Amino acid sequence: MSRFSTRGRRALNRYIIAAVALAGAALPIQSAVACRGDFLGAYNTAITPQDTRSSSGARLSSVAAIIQQDRANYHRFGRADGPDQYDDMFLSAESRALIPRWMSPVPRPLATAIRRGDAYINVQVYEGCIAVSAG
Repeated sequence: MSRFSTRGRRALNRYIIAAVALAGAALPIQSAVACRGDFLGAYNTAITPQDTRSSSGARLSSVAAIIQQDRANYHRFGRADGPDQYDDMFLSAESRALIPRWMSPVPRPLATAIRRGDAYINVQVYEGCIAVSAG
């Protein structure tokens, strides 16, 4: 026989479900892709609204284009957001052009935050593959 009444068990179950949901929400969103190839480097960067617009002011919709613009803002235009870190992989326009081709899939919640211009991410660059996770 249970120590809890039916009403008490229901309340306890709701409490456990809420606690698990809150704990899950606090976990960082990780990239689901494991890249292969030579590791070239990594950096952390804040994706802000300035990164969601092209140099001509057009709204960017793809995660890869936004990350590419973030690096252009950092290296070409000198418009770094406070926590942006230096990388030596995307100094030139030619190297930044690789970002869309090398980009691995990004988990939907993180992609949504990037498109909103409200994300702090870790970018890991491998030969032929870029993995993005919440920083």
